[in-house]
Amino acid sequence: MADILAGHAADEAALAEIYDLEHDEVVEDLDFYREWTRRGDGDVADLGCGSGRLFGAFLTGGARGILGVDGSPALLARAAGRIADDPALRSAFDEGRIQLEVGDVREVARPERYALVVLAGVLSHLDGPDDARRALEAAGRLLADDGVLIVDVVGPGGLPTEDLPLSVDWERTVDGRRVVRSSRIDLTESADGLRVAYETLTDLAEPDGTIARLPARFGLWYPSPSSLITLATEADLEIEATYGSHDLDPLDENSERCIAVMRRATAIPGRG
Repeated sequence: MADILAGHAADEAALAEIYDLEHDEVVEDLDFYREWTRRGDGDVADLGCGSGRLFGAFLTGGARGILGVDGSPALLARAAGRIADDPALRSAFDEGRIQLEVGDVREVARPERYALVVLAGVLSHLDGPDDARRALEAAGRLLADDGVLIVDVVGPGGLPTEDLPLSVDWERTVDGRRVVRSSRIDLTESADGLRVAYETLTDLAEPDGTIARLPARFGLWYPSPSSLITLATEADLEIEATYGSHDLDPLDENSERCIAVMRRATAIPGRG
């Protein structure tokens, strides 16, 4: 998300609000992350946490502590607002069980070790395989001996298949303002996955008729499943399971998600 907001400092708070407007509607993964938190029975590190959409699932799954790391101060400010508005999250924060940190997921380093580390929707916002490997290595260093890393990206069946001209994605009314989001994409296929040049225009119309236009440009990289396996190996991680959905469907060429459950290779019996 830091890439999305880069170069638009004056509009960062507004873009973060729009990010929430889109992402808070996503609920189909909450049970998945709640269950994996329950299995881990320890602390959770959410790398690229955005505005903390998954925090509630971690907490109800029994997380002892939650670390949220993101490169966008504006999104972390919204995460703080989410915590303040939720009694359970606010109580956990007041007890020191939720921490927010501005940081680069490729370089994050903490003395603590975590039962569950999550990279949900993050690798696609990095600049290709080298950055992704660095993020996986950093995440692996945070894992407890029996800890699990979950990498969650768009699957083969959820990727765009052709360039799209600038067109309206959606139109909504939020707090009395009419919000219209338009986007265009240009695709480039490569051996390690799909690269997408993504441009958005968001128009916010106030009740008095004035309109603010917020542009953003950024690149996305969607690793292929085979590329993800290679990167995991290079990062000294071993893939324990893969899924094509948060309902644990098998991963195939039609899968909307590509979810990999990883452990440090040295933590696998007979390895290291």
